[in-house]
Amino acid sequence: MHLRIILILTLCGLAWLTTAAKDPRPNVILIMADDLGQECIENYGGESYHTPRLSQLAQEGVWFSNAHSQPICTPSRVQIMTGKYNVRNYIRFATLDRSQDTFGHAFRNAGYRTAVVGKWQLGGTSETIHEFGFDEHCLWNIRGAQNERYVSPTLLTNGKTKDFSGQYGPDLQQAFAKDFIKRHQGDPFFLYYPITLPHYPFQPTPDSPHWDPDRDPWFNDTRYFGDMVTYLDKLVGELVDFVTNEGLADNTLVIFTSDNGTDHRIISLQGGVSVKGAKGKMTVDATHVPFYAIWPGTVPAGLRMEGLIDFSDVYATLIDLAGISIDPKQDAEKDGISFLPLLKGKPTATRDHSFCWYMERTDMTDIKTFVQNTHYKLHSDGRFIDKTQDRFEQHPLSEAEMSEQDHALKEQFSQWMSKYDALRPERIPYNDGQPVAIPGKVEVERYDYGYPGVTYHDTTEGNSGKGFYRSDDVDIVSEKGRHRVTYTEAGEWLEYSVDIKQTGTHMLSVSYAGADAGIIRFECSGQTLIDSIALKPTGAMDRYESVRVDDVRLEAGRQVLRLHIEQGGMQLNHFTITAN
Repeated sequence: MHLRIILILTLCGLAWLTTAAKDPRPNVILIMADDLGQECIENYGGESYHTPRLSQLAQEGVWFSNAHSQPICTPSRVQIMTGKYNVRNYIRFATLDRSQDTFGHAFRNAGYRTAVVGKWQLGGTSETIHEFGFDEHCLWNIRGAQNERYVSPTLLTNGKTKDFSGQYGPDLQQAFAKDFIKRHQGDPFFLYYPITLPHYPFQPTPDSPHWDPDRDPWFNDTRYFGDMVTYLDKLVGELVDFVTNEGLADNTLVIFTSDNGTDHRIISLQGGVSVKGAKGKMTVDATHVPFYAIWPGTVPAGLRMEGLIDFSDVYATLIDLAGISIDPKQDAEKDGISFLPLLKGKPTATRDHSFCWYMERTDMTDIKTFVQNTHYKLHSDGRFIDKTQDRFEQHPLSEAEMSEQDHALKEQFSQWMSKYDALRPERIPYNDGQPVAIPGKVEVERYDYGYPGVTYHDTTEGNSGKGFYRSDDVDIVSEKGRHRVTYTEAGEWLEYSVDIKQTGTHMLSVSYAGADAGIIRFECSGQTLIDSIALKPTGAMDRYESVRVDDVRLEAGRQVLRLHIEQGGMQLNHFTITAN
């Protein structure tokens, strides 16, 4: 009898300890579709595609009718992950500067299990993923997984590359997401799920009559876009059901959105209006995306929010939800406003405006910006749009059409735009925001990011070399993975942030090619370093030689090197600085 009582008490104690040990903090699943404007979803008025499970999210939770992304994928991914407007930290397409902190860092530092599943497209390797705060990953569009994403994909899963002949990429990544959730039910987890659908190539899915597991992975036909939207809808519904069936729904926030508007090749019907996909544009439909949040028992069901939110708000909301504190210096550089009170049904003010800073690829000569609220929008070229009357932004308001209130609002928007524009760093080092370590090698085409006349000067317009993915005025040619600055002319210059390890004399060597003689010189933080370096003809533009200068004195610390072209015509490959 005593033994039985002791056994019962022991079992009760173990049960209490198990319950007490379970972390009460909520789980977070953030799903982000690829190229899906809100015009494609039925509860947003979409008429072209069948999206019952996405529309059901609006019945089960809250949906936002004024949520905005960036106009294209990489800018949106950078903004949603860092909570910063692109003006602060965007450097180039398909890259996230490794100096940036992400919501992956915040959740992992707070003890959450973290994973990213789907499309990466931010550069680097599996080590990069871990550096950005994610414990696990199953990704496409990263080094090691750059073949196509749908039929017969190549995926990088926790550092291992694998080809999946005849299988469907979204199914494989969905399975990984479910497995991650199942394995970490006892811990709070954060799952970032930038799903690959329905980005082109447009192809049949496993539910399509024309599905073929042996199909060419690069096959593309716009008539299958609808099939892909429906399959996306199915996968989202399946994941929500899985969370429910695992008994996690009451402690899990699920958010669904999209990285930008729909592909320009797609025309959809919404409320009787034909809407052409606007991805990459600066119009409303480029950034107006679906946005849902469900959390049974916490987020009121069937709630529509008309207030304005943007992607910078997601970071702020998620760390608010999880009770995560971040470094005050980092927090001061965030642009987001938490909308957690809205998710809990509490009346609160949303942001009164949103800002967009857009560099489509890597061209600091072509920056577009706008400030908007739910009704009006001011572009950096001066166009003032009434979005409620001019959805496609074809008829900017004239001065005569504007009321006194309109003029005052336009002026306020202009002031906000100037404030945000001033946040752009004067220079961002090419090397993941970090200066090049000296002694070391500097690739000439990797000059600092910055505006013309600040980090570089080129006398011709556009990139005549047609190489590399930098679209600034600097002429760059690319061959067999090598990139060189070409068509150099007198008066041009390029600047590089460097970190010199020790004061003393160094040797500088420049690799170049040219049919004619050239002359260059170097400055270091505004002071002449080498007055003149003669570059003798090498005989051909593809025949590279090196010229060496000894006894170059450098002071330790972070410096800016400027390479001047005194007499042009040559191609410049790289320069190397070594300690004597």
